[in-house]
Amino acid sequence: MMLSRVAERVYWMARYLERADNTARLISAHTMLLMDLPETLEFDWFTPVVIFNAEEQYTKNYPEINEENVMRFLIADRDNPSSLLGSFANVRENVRTSLDLLPEVIWEQVNQTYLQLQAALPSLSSRHSRQRVLREVMAACQRIRGVLENHLSRDHAFDFIQIGKHVERADMTSRTLEMTSLLLAEDRSHALRRYESILWASLLSALGAQQMYLRHKNSRVIARDVLEFLCQDLKFPRSLLYSLTGVNFYLARLPGPDQVRARSSRIAEQFAQQEISAIPVDQIHWFMDRLQADLTVLHGEIAHTWFYPETDFSQLQVQAQS
Repeated sequence: MMLSRVAERVYWMARYLERADNTARLISAHTMLLMDLPETLEFDWFTPVVIFNAEEQYTKNYPEINEENVMRFLIADRDNPSSLLGSFANVRENVRTSLDLLPEVIWEQVNQTYLQLQAALPSLSSRHSRQRVLREVMAACQRIRGVLENHLSRDHAFDFIQIGKHVERADMTSRTLEMTSLLLAEDRSHALRRYESILWASLLSALGAQQMYLRHKNSRVIARDVLEFLCQDLKFPRSLLYSLTGVNFYLARLPGPDQVRARSSRIAEQFAQQEISAIPVDQIHWFMDRLQADLTVLHGEIAHTWFYPETDFSQLQVQAQS
């Protein structure tokens, strides 16, 4: 069995890589959305900050809400560990300290992307330049994942990387889907109803799901169909159920206590049995919050079992790196 500290590093490398990719996707899709919509809608530049549950941290450091401040906070703020730059800095550090375990080319790819992102920060006030940088980051994340998929032995290091990726993807996707409660609300504005198809298409785009949704559903963009597809489609690798099943699969490959795998199985099974279309609109936000809470507890048990096995769990700060 690999050392616990090494397992933790590759697990967090995968989580931060997934976070960086999802953050770039969300910012890019949201920027394009706001360019197509009137300013009177319930969506604005602050919406991505709400998705990340970072309102308190934002208001503490920024006196007003505007495009420039929000983009700086989400992309370049070093005090925000979930910013694009902060996430990639953590990817870089975890790769740097795990070079004896990972393919050599990973360091070159990660370091080059981090340096390019740093160099591009002064140009982020330009929407055109910002979109270009975001596309480059998304492409870099795909290249790094490609190297890991094609050059890493299927050992426990690979298992922890997959677990980290799927835990983070499920968490990020559920946060994005919280916004569907606003899109489906009975009291949503007339303007929001008018642009509904554009908003749902943007949601699919933010999760890299638009083309696959249209291919598998063979229909126009319909709200409840989109929600069901993103939650429970087992063929689409960015759906919530696919990620939850992935976590369960790779946990089963690890040695260790059965209770962690049992909790993971229970989360996936309960989610699979949920009738998504039956969830009342005003409870979607709560439903996604509950999933995030389940993932936090699961992460804590993973950390206690494999990263800090000698530590009293009641005293363990399970979110040390987040």
